[in-house]
Amino acid sequence: MITGIMVVGRFMRDDKVACVLITDTRMQRIHHPYDGGADVFLATSERDRVRDQHADWLSRHPSGL
Repeated sequence: MITGIMVVGRFMRDDKVACVLITDTRMQRIHHPYDGGADVFLATSERDRVRDQHADWLSRHPSGL
């Protein structure tokens, strides 16, 4: 079964769309995939929990970027 998110992923892969934001229905979680990575925007409490659980995913640059 092909889902909408799979179709969007294929369009992104094939450079048919860009600057895609994937959100939940209340726009409290935002995922912004791009070549080489992704940005994730979360409410502060959830952000801190996810940051702590996945510290190895974060940039090692002193600025955090």
